[in-house]
Amino acid sequence: MQFRLTATAVLITAVVSASGVALSHSGATGLVKQRMDAMSDIAKGMKAIGAMLKGEAGFDAGAVKSAASSIAEHAGQIPELFPEGSNRKPSEALPAIWEDWARFTSIADDMGAKAMALETAADGAAQIDQIKAPFGALAKTCKACHSDFRLAK
Repeated sequence: MQFRLTATAVLITAVVSASGVALSHSGATGLVKQRMDAMSDIAKGMKAIGAMLKGEAGFDAGAVKSAASSIAEHAGQIPELFPEGSNRKPSEALPAIWEDWARFTSIADDMGAKAMALETAADGAAQIDQIKAPFGALAKTCKACHSDFRLAK
């Protein structure tokens, strides 16, 4: 189980690092830029927590709680950030979002719930082990959405 959670943290970090977030925002305006910025904030939070899980950064329960709270807030905004027809370049959104809107919004809702569970787990956590399982569950929501609803890198 620990290997799987560590592997998930490494995967999230690799995806975030390789994504070229700053470059992908080049030319983005309006709502597309707003959602790219929100996704960048989510990625930064995931990367920071992943670094703690990999031992690259010291465990800071307060930082985990803050990142999880931010992720939960962004997750709640996802449906309004993806109105139909907003997948013009440089957006990485696939038409599948609007073709399977129910699943897309369900994943966003699940992300919010998993982020809140991570926030709760981090509240008063004394050891990194206390956040591994909720972080892994949250990371799965990111992977689910990116697998089906985002252009491959």
